[in-house]
Amino acid sequence: MQLDEASESPLYQQIYEKIRRDIEEGRYPCGSKLPSIRGLAAELQCSRNTIDAAYSQLVQEGYIESKPGSGYRVLDVAGEEIGFSLREQDQACSLLGEPHLPRYNFTYGNLETGTFPATVWRSITDDILLSVESGACDTYTDPFGEESLRAEIAWRLSTQCDVDCTPGQIIIQPGTQVSIQNLLALFDARNDVVAMENPGYVGARETFERSGFCVAPCRINESYDEFFADLERSQAKLVYVTPSSQFPTCKTMPIKMRSKLIAWADANDAYILEDDYCRDFRYKERPQPPLQSMDHCDRVIYMGTFSKSLSPALRMNYLLLPPALLERWRMLFANAYTSVPWLSQAVLSRFMSQGHWDRQLRRVQAKNKRKYETLTRSLHEYLGDKVRVLENGTGLHLLVEVYDERTSQELIDVARAADVLVYDTEKYWMGKRPLTSRMLLIGFSSIAEQDIEPGIKALANAWLSADL
Repeated sequence: MQLDEASESPLYQQIYEKIRRDIEEGRYPCGSKLPSIRGLAAELQCSRNTIDAAYSQLVQEGYIESKPGSGYRVLDVAGEEIGFSLREQDQACSLLGEPHLPRYNFTYGNLETGTFPATVWRSITDDILLSVESGACDTYTDPFGEESLRAEIAWRLSTQCDVDCTPGQIIIQPGTQVSIQNLLALFDARNDVVAMENPGYVGARETFERSGFCVAPCRINESYDEFFADLERSQAKLVYVTPSSQFPTCKTMPIKMRSKLIAWADANDAYILEDDYCRDFRYKERPQPPLQSMDHCDRVIYMGTFSKSLSPALRMNYLLLPPALLERWRMLFANAYTSVPWLSQAVLSRFMSQGHWDRQLRRVQAKNKRKYETLTRSLHEYLGDKVRVLENGTGLHLLVEVYDERTSQELIDVARAADVLVYDTEKYWMGKRPLTSRMLLIGFSSIAEQDIEPGIKALANAWLSADL
């Protein structure tokens, strides 16, 4: 290991990053022992405090653990590699006659290959299938979901988010759009209007529309005055919001506006659907309390997900219903069974109870924070005053306004020709988009950290060489 004393990065940070990469790339397999603090300090000719600081950060993020008498050992980080390499994906696309897969894909929806803890998950799955619990495979499951999983979720919401709830209020669901679709059965499409943020999550809007509801757009601006003006005019009975990280702007709804929204719902006999999809990813300040934790009127429906930190392929999220809606749900879905497989729920429950979830979350949070910082820095370094980066310190993507006469699609095409994939934002607006037509989405949840800077450099070269 070579340390650069002239680098702006502290020595402990260089050591931490080198060991972290070695763990993630398999050079330190699960269970292997790291050098002692004394030994590594002597080898690198630095202080023990420097090594201790690096090891402490690795412990905090769940890469290693310290056991008295046995030193530091590597924990399971990513399990087995899943998915194809980029070259294999390109070869597969070629065989299928599909377009070439860009080298740098700045999408926001998927996770980086290797994020899912496959080894731990498989071990827990085997344990459950070989235990008496496997008898549950022979029966229909609780329509609300596995009781132990609901208890784990309720405990974490209560202790980590100040949400006052019981396991009986939580309903396990197979993904956000199905959750919304089922929830809408509690409302009347003939008479009830649904309001939502504009711009906003297109998957939610399409679900509202498919279910026959009139959707009222509420404009998002800095002061939220337009949002509330539109909301008042809408006479909505349900409003869908993403207050922790507004999609796609990544703005955080201020506390004062949260209180105002709850007061509006109470005064208008309406409900708020709080989609807290990205609460765990804040990079500049601590999360604000969820709307649900501030709600003393039983007007907030809380929705959480495991897709952004564990796996979108699990198709598992949950609703937390206020008492009045809970009773309606019980009557309406009394004879329905959850479509989330029992085994997936049982494994996730034990994954959480054994502490793996907390380690997984810390790892993903730390990795995404580094990615956010790398992406932000790279955009400023390589594109400078040619773009305006909307830095709100949350989420899994950045919105970037490009100062250029070409359309967003032309800019996307130029980028793709350079093996870079960035995304348009037009679909997130209802009606005419009030912002520039050159507002692009650049995500970082699935791209590898080491690919971000070269990807943005390639993007800048493509745009600048084409007379940006």
